[in-house]
Amino acid sequence: MKTATSDRILLADAVAELIETLHQKYPGIKTKPVPPVEDEDFTLEVDVPKTFSIEEVEKGCHSECIRLEDKYDIYILPLVTRKAA
Repeated sequence: MKTATSDRILLADAVAELIETLHQKYPGIKTKPVPPVEDEDFTLEVDVPKTFSIEEVEKGCHSECIRLEDKYDIYILPLVTRKAA
């Protein structure tokens, strides 16, 4: 039981750190959790405003997820999109 709680705390910390970093780096993005994909621990949809290149944000998201994977041993998949306004 303690391990499951510890894992949830690590996941929460990693996701919070990811969201905070992305919102600071790319103001105006919208983030929301979506059902997990494959064997990832967490999947996050990132909606990119037209003020940013979707490729730039996707690259930044993946870089940050790799950093957090190394730090927390948590696997987060960012799904970067641009929704029609």
